[in-house]
Parts: sequence; C-alpha cells; structure tokens
Amino acid sequence: MKKTLLVLIIILLGAGLYYGYFSYQGKKEQKRAEASFSRPVFRIEEKIYTLSDFEHYVKILNPDQQELPAETIRLLFEQFVEAKIILYSARKRGLELTEEEKQAFLKRIIRDYPAEEGLAERLASDLALEESLLVDKYKRELVKNLTISEEEIKQYYQENKKDFLVPERVKVSQILVKSSDLAVKLKEKLQRASEEEFRQAARDYSQAPDAYKGGLMGVFKPGELPYDMEKVIFSLEEGKISAIFQSAYGFHLFRLDKRYPPTLLELDEARARIRNLLREKKVKSIVAKEIEELKATYHWEIYPENLPFQYEGKEND
Repeated sequence: MKKTLLVLIIILLGAGLYYGYFSYQGKKEQKRAEASFSRPVFRIEEKIYTLSDFEHYVKILNPDQQELPAETIRLLFEQFVEAKIILYSARKRGLELTEEEKQAFLKRIIRDYPAEEGLAERLASDLALEESLLVDKYKRELVKNLTISEEEIKQYYQENKKDFLVPERVKVSQILVKSSDLAVKLKEKLQRASEEEFRQAARDYSQAPDAYKGGLMGVFKPGELPYDMEKVIFSLEEGKISAIFQSAYGFHLFRLDKRYPPTLLELDEARARIRNLLREKKVKSIVAKEIEELKATYHWEIYPENLPFQYEGKEND
C-alpha cells in the first residue's frame, strides 16, 4: 500500500512539473510576443511607432484579416511610413478635422467592416482611423486646385487612341433547361424563329435567372465568357441558334442577337474616362513630390531589425 502511494505521489509530482514547465514556457513566449509588438519600427522626429501600430494600420485596410503575401505587407509598410510622415506634417501645420468630416468618414468605413454590435462606437474612438482621415484631408488640400484642361484631354486622346478601341462584341440570349429531350424539342421548334419568338420561349421554358428578360444575357466581348461557351457563341451568325451546349447548370440554347464590329470610341465618349485618368496621374505625382519634400525636411528612421519581414527600403540620410 505504501509503495503504491509513493508511486502515485511521484506521478503527480512529475505531471505537475511537466505542465508547470510548459505553462512557464507559454508565458515566456507570450511575453516575448508582447515585447516584439512594442518595439519601434519607425520614428519621425520625436514620434515613435511600434510594430503594434503597423499591425493596427494593416487591420484597418484589411478588416477581414485575409492572409497577405510578404510583398504586399512590405508595400503596406512603405505606405504606413508615408502616411505617418504626412500625419506629422499635418499636425505641425495645425490641420484639423471637422465633426462633419469625422461622421462622413465613419459611415464610409463601417461599410467595409463585417456587421457587429457596437462597431460604430468603437470605430469612432479609434485614433488610428481618425489619423487616416487627417492624412486623407491633407492630400485633398494638396490637390484642391488641380484642374484638367480640354487641351490635355484632347492630347491624351490623340496619343493613346489604341486604348479606346472597343473590340468585337456580341449580344446574346439563352434558354436553359434541365432535360436534354426538352432542349432537342426546343432546338427543332426555334430553328427559324424570330427574336421575339425565341424570347417568348425563354420566358415559358428557361430556368436561367435571365428568363424574365426573354433570356437576354447581355453584350460580351472576347474573354468575358467561359472559353468553351465563348467558342460556340462567337462562331454563330446573327439571328442563329447554337447547337445544344451542356454545362453544370443544364442544357443551353444560345441565340446571337447582334454582332458589333470593333470600333473606336469618340472623344466625347472617352472624355470622362480620360479626365479621371489624368486626374489620378496628377494626384499621384503631387502627393509623391510632397512626400519626398517632407522626407527631406524631417528627421526620420526605420528599424528593419524589428520588422517580422525583410525590409530593404530607403532610409533618411
């Protein structure tokens, strides 16, 4: 009996030491992780940002917390550094947010987050989100007088006409049924049918979501439909019905309603797109120039040894 009790005590002591050791190791790992998050990764003048600050910045941009490749994280870190440099300058210049700007920003940002009780209140008190808005306001102030002239639009159109070539497109309708026998009967019945007769048959028989529109799928250019389906459709003549095409959804009959030849968009049709392209290009140039000037104005430093990824970006001289 005494021997059995002694063995039991030894086992319990061993188990206690075993779990105690791993509990101790777990706490050490936790403390090590907490310490790494508090290490500085960027400093501008007297203001220091830690790895935790960067992680929070990424979380704002990636609210679903999807796994990001290393290259994307490196690019986000460079974006983080530039944002903090702009933020420092904004505060130096006394730039502030109005209450209306804060509320409008809050409404926009909530749309990107999963629905969650109390989310609005937490985001409203999140300093990092407010800082993001201040950075955005700073950039808008930089470009508030930016204009795009008609001459710039015309010049861009003339120099980049190839970008406004619209490839061949086709207008397509379909009937989708689950039975191959029914597909064969409809094929025979509609072989010489008019467009309206085909549409009525689609309303009567098709099980596709577009049935209520008479089977109208839309207008497509090469590359916008599954390859096998595209081969069948683009080979049709106007007004003709395809052979029966089987997919995972059932049996399709396609009708090529109209074929649109390649064309060049007129300047009037391309104007809005060109204006947006030129504005985006100018905004990027202005902001990039401002960031380079701020980098040359303030003292800043990156601590690559404290980052959880390899970083070889430029540092302040």
